[in-house]
Amino acid sequence: MTLGIGIVGSGAIAKVHAACVEANVNTRFAGILSRSKNKANSLAQTYNTSVFTDPDSFYKQKELDAVCICNESGLHGESIRIALEATKHVLCEKPLETTLPKIDSIIEKIEEQKIKLGVVFQNRCNPAYLEFKETVQSGALGEILLVTTQINWYRDENYYKTNNWRGTIALDGGAALINQSIHTLDLLIDLMGSVTSVGAKIATKMHSIEGEDLAVAHFTFKNGALGTLSAGTCLYPGHPESISVYGSKGSMVFEGGQIRSCTLPNWSPSLKLNPNPSGGSPKVASIALHQAVLEDFVRAIEKDQTPLVNAKEAKKSVELIHAIYEASNKKEIIKLETS
Repeated sequence: MTLGIGIVGSGAIAKVHAACVEANVNTRFAGILSRSKNKANSLAQTYNTSVFTDPDSFYKQKELDAVCICNESGLHGESIRIALEATKHVLCEKPLETTLPKIDSIIEKIEEQKIKLGVVFQNRCNPAYLEFKETVQSGALGEILLVTTQINWYRDENYYKTNNWRGTIALDGGAALINQSIHTLDLLIDLMGSVTSVGAKIATKMHSIEGEDLAVAHFTFKNGALGTLSAGTCLYPGHPESISVYGSKGSMVFEGGQIRSCTLPNWSPSLKLNPNPSGGSPKVASIALHQAVLEDFVRAIEKDQTPLVNAKEAKKSVELIHAIYEASNKKEIIKLETS
C-alpha cells in the first residue's frame, strides 16, 4: 500500500517532512496546504507537487490518506480538527498543541474515530538515546538519585523577527521551553517516568518576545529521584543539550544526541562518538530521525498499531512545561497528578 501524504504548512520543518515523504517508498507526496502560496511554491516545485490555499480542495483529493501538520504550534489543534473531519490520519509536529484543554479536545476527537495520530518526537528514535535509556532503566547505575537536564541554547534576535509567531503566547505557547526544550523534556519523561512536583523560575532576559528565553526548575520524580533543569535561547554561543543521570553505582551523560560518558566498569559505546555533537542550532542536521518517525507512522496505519508517540503521550511534556510556567508565576511548588 502506498499512502498519499500531504503537508500543512510551508516553513522550515515542512521541508524536512517533504524530504521524508519523498524518500519513503511507501508514501507519495499529495500536495501542500499553505496560507502563503508564494512561500510554498518553491517547495512544491522541488517535489513536483501542488500547492493548495483552500482546505476543502486539499482534503477532497482522492489520493490523500494522511497529513503532516507543520504550521504554527498554536494552530495545530484547528488543523488537526479539519483533518479528522476529513477522516485523514495525522502526523503532527511538536508540540501537539500549546494548551492542555486544546490537547484534551484533540484526544477526545481521536477516541471517537479510528484515525491514527502520531506526534513528532524524533529524538526517541536515536539509537544512542535508546542505548542510554536501556542502560539507565536496566538498573546498572543502581538507584537513580539525580538527573540534571540542560538545554542551554542561543537564538539571535533575527530568529524571532523572521517568523513573528515565534515567542508569542498565542501561536508558540511561550518560547524556549515549549519550542526548543520540549524535545529534551520528552526524553526526560520517557527516561525517568512521571514528575510529581515542580518548582521553577522563568524570565525573558535578552529577546523582545512574550515568552521566556531563560528558565530553571527542579523536579521530584515518582520513583523518588530528584532533577534539575536549565534552559534558554539567550545563552551565547549555545551548547549541546544534555541529560546527566547519577545513580548509586555510577553515572552516565547523554549530550548532543550521543552518549558522552559512562562511569560503569568496562563500558564502551556501541556507536562511534562524534567529536562535534549537535545542539544549539535551529536547523535539522539530518532527516534520518524524522524518517524513522514517518516509517513508524506508516507502519501504525498499515498494521493498525499505536504510533510511537500518540496524543496522550505527547501531552506529558506540555503538561510538565505548563507546570514549570505555573510554578514560576505562582512562586510555589506545583504538585502533578501521576498515573
